[in-house]
Amino acid sequence: MEMEHAVIQQQVVEYPEEHEVEVDVDNIMKTEVAYGSGVHSTAFRYKHKKRSKVWEEYKPIFLNGKVQFAECLYCHNRLSCKDSNGTSHLWRHQKICPAKSEAAAEGQQKDSYFPYVLVNGDGPVSPIDPVNQIISETLDDIGSATPSRFKSKVWKEFTPIYVEGKLQAADCIHCQKRLSANKFGGRSHLSRHLLTCPGRLESLHNHHKFLFEPSSAPSFNSRANDELSPALTNGKVQIAEYANKLPRISPSGDTIHTIQPIQMVPAHPPPTSDGASLKKQRTSFTNISTDKSAGKFCQETSYQELAKMIILHAYPFSVVEHEEMRRVIKNLNPIVGMVSHNDMKDHCTALFQKEKVNIKDVLALSCRRVSLSASIWTPDGPEPTVNYLCLTAHFVGDDWKVHRVIIKFGMFWSSPTNLERIIHCKEASVPESESGSYNVMWDAIRDWNLDQKILSLTSVGDVRNNANTVKLKEMLIEKKCLPIQGKLYNIACLDDILNSVVSAGQADILRFVGDAVMEFFVAHASSPSAQQQLLEVISQMSLKCPQEDAKWWHKFYFRLEVLLHFKKSFPSEEVLNLEDMNVAESICKILRMFYRVIEVISCPSSITANIYFNEVWKVRTVLQEEASNGNGEFSRMVMEMQEAFHGYWQNTYLWLSIPVVLDPRFKIGFIEFRLKRAFGTNSESYLSDIRETVRELFNEYCNPTDLPSAASNSAALDADNDLLEDWDQHLNEQASCQISTELDDYLEEGLVPRKDEFDILNWWMNHTTKYPTLAAMAQDILAMPASAVQSEAAFNSSGPVIPKHYSTLNIKTIEALVCARDWMR
Repeated sequence: MEMEHAVIQQQVVEYPEEHEVEVDVDNIMKTEVAYGSGVHSTAFRYKHKKRSKVWEEYKPIFLNGKVQFAECLYCHNRLSCKDSNGTSHLWRHQKICPAKSEAAAEGQQKDSYFPYVLVNGDGPVSPIDPVNQIISETLDDIGSATPSRFKSKVWKEFTPIYVEGKLQAADCIHCQKRLSANKFGGRSHLSRHLLTCPGRLESLHNHHKFLFEPSSAPSFNSRANDELSPALTNGKVQIAEYANKLPRISPSGDTIHTIQPIQMVPAHPPPTSDGASLKKQRTSFTNISTDKSAGKFCQETSYQELAKMIILHAYPFSVVEHEEMRRVIKNLNPIVGMVSHNDMKDHCTALFQKEKVNIKDVLALSCRRVSLSASIWTPDGPEPTVNYLCLTAHFVGDDWKVHRVIIKFGMFWSSPTNLERIIHCKEASVPESESGSYNVMWDAIRDWNLDQKILSLTSVGDVRNNANTVKLKEMLIEKKCLPIQGKLYNIACLDDILNSVVSAGQADILRFVGDAVMEFFVAHASSPSAQQQLLEVISQMSLKCPQEDAKWWHKFYFRLEVLLHFKKSFPSEEVLNLEDMNVAESICKILRMFYRVIEVISCPSSITANIYFNEVWKVRTVLQEEASNGNGEFSRMVMEMQEAFHGYWQNTYLWLSIPVVLDPRFKIGFIEFRLKRAFGTNSESYLSDIRETVRELFNEYCNPTDLPSAASNSAALDADNDLLEDWDQHLNEQASCQISTELDDYLEEGLVPRKDEFDILNWWMNHTTKYPTLAAMAQDILAMPASAVQSEAAFNSSGPVIPKHYSTLNIKTIEALVCARDWMR
């Protein structure tokens, strides 16, 4: 059977602007960007000329006769582009495109005039002071300003900075600190700086005399002698030069002064969306590079690493303006110049946009479906007044590994009566049209082109029960975006359900053993010797201590484990009476199972969906055992928890069972075994529903050419003039039988022996040729998540949190920081 995601080679067609191109549209492929470099589709009618000038920088990519992507002519990244989307994002990409910046820099280096002075090895040449070389905006009028402007001796230790031909600042050649300067201002502040300049004092200490007097030998550590300093600039290019004449010792022992050539270095301003202002030019990402023994230093690379540090550790942008931070960086490398917090924010955003393009390409080139998970995040701190919705994509890539990436972080809810937030967080306000579950998720689906690739949605209760989420599901079903009428959509988050089940028995649990457990720990915390005993017991336990903001039952379970281990380590001490001890052991057994199941399903490492059924079944089993073994009141409490769990089972048994059917070690036989033992004759309704859903999903995954439509069948039957209509009908029936045969052959084939190191994704990858349709199903189904949050947040009472200082930022900036942090990890 031909693979669904087979790649069809297409030709490149260039279209003149003044003529329309008409070509055949019979063989339009579903997706044109699969694994190649990306070309124009030959099957469309190019009716409308792209009037925006931004298209001079892009090549349109057509799918099914419509523009779907725009390929940058410099970096060849592909951006989503539909007729209704506009071109603002294309303009923004051009401002931060690294390949375009490199091309512009190369062009300037090739066409610009480079003033330099050749150094003759046989003797000195006449000195020329490059500090007084003033470069005009066009680099044509070198003599537009003369050295007579710089009469003060202080300019021998400062480099003038020109913007648009006017003096704006002065850079100290010793410490690279930038001070204000203009034509009519004084120079006293420059002289005062030299008195306290750490770089100048260090240089004086190294040379034992003033910087410009000849020395017996050059100091390798002197920044004024052997490193580049920023010099004249007009906002387009910057001149980097040696700031002082280097003394050279001749074989005879005489000191010879040589002049180093001026070097042209392109300026790389920070990527911004609104252009470079004068303020930003003063703190631009100047690409000053110098060769050192340890390697080549690059200013922009340093800022990129600093941006990664800020993102990964959630530091505020203002950290780059802290005096301590600047001092540390200057001590590590005096060449590095610090930037403002606004420039660092732009750099972090640019890093996010770059990574987003790469991940978009991965999803665009994949033919597989994506499962989504939605969770609610809050700012760290008490009583949050704003909630954020985090949307994560789960999929199995071409490497047959499970991947999870955050694709959207938007506003879910914000308190309209919080006056303090309105005053202090003006930038953080979000229009109603851009908040809420419907707007956030639908915006992400369109932005990432996932409308025809969604398989399932796993969400927490606040999202799942929201009316807007139900509205989005109805809209997706109407647009035929979901398989099998959305039966796998809007799945309940498993750890959210288990928390609800435990909460059903919270009052009884605390009533049974809450006071006794509290008395035990109060008694053993009263003396140092008792505390030491407790610490010894805890150190022997392989259990992580819960955080202070952990859920109540997680803390209570930890205390029960400590109590039971203490009783085992010190059997002579009376901990609880016999009845309370039995109840404590039963409650601990239930909570232990809940803890382990949540820990497995919300593990940060990627797991496959075939393990969820067995984990949920463990919870059902332990509740059933304790309900039958306990006393009257305790059994009643467990039965209430059973009822809450059964309601969850009724809504999720279908999606939990389908991955097990695709596990070659179990298949449908394991499901039949479990359900018949649990429900007896009532199990048949569950089993028939599972079989029908698996076959329905399989038929939708079949290639349309293998599964003829009713229209084509009727057309063949009505064609009286076709003498071979009976032959066509025979072929159609045979094709339908072949489709069913693949699923039947798999289910009838023997089971694979169970092994601990079994890799189900690797098994399906190796059996793609034998079961192509089922392999495609398995690649999508096995990526479905059971939890919308990771384990650390699953046990947290407030769920996932963002740093408190994030909440004062623009929602787009928060999204960039949260997503980039997730991708870097």
